Amino acid sequence: MNKLSQNQREQILSEFQTRGKIAAVKRYKDWMKCSLLEAKNAVEAIERDAEDVEADQPQSSDSVEWDRAMREIDEALARRKKLRAVKIYRQLSGKSLRECRAFVDARMEQSRSTSAESPASSTAVDSQRSGCFSGILLFASLTGLCCISGLIAIIILE
Repeated sequence: MNKLSQNQREQILSEFQTRGKIAAVKRYKDWMKCSLLEAKNAVEAIERDAEDVEADQPQSSDSVEWDRAMREIDEALARRKKLRAVKIYRQLSGKSLRECRAFVDARMEQSRSTSAESPASSTAVDSQRSGCFSGILLFASLTGLCCISGLIAIIILE
């Protein structure tokens, strides 16, 4: 069976909200060529997913606070502080520990897949590590260069 595109999911959801569940089930059944029960279950799942996404969004008009908290969560995950990220999300959302942990796990997976798709992008932690190694390598190279030039000077003077 084919998978719905994001556009089709949005159309199903729009149909559900404007014309009702029966119209959305009919549209899904026509597109996917499946049974009525499969279409009904799929439409209900699409509707539940949409409600979950709405529930994850900030309820207040203070989206600045939400954005700040999401940045804090991302920073905690970059530092491998998963517990801190769960705590921040729990304070913000007021959800259960299980729901918060699931949210943070999904956020971690999303950031992993994003970083896997674009290997050129590095996190602040990666750049700090490479900066330290680069500094050590530069120091060792300069020290070696000084030793070699000193030996050459001694050979020339003899």
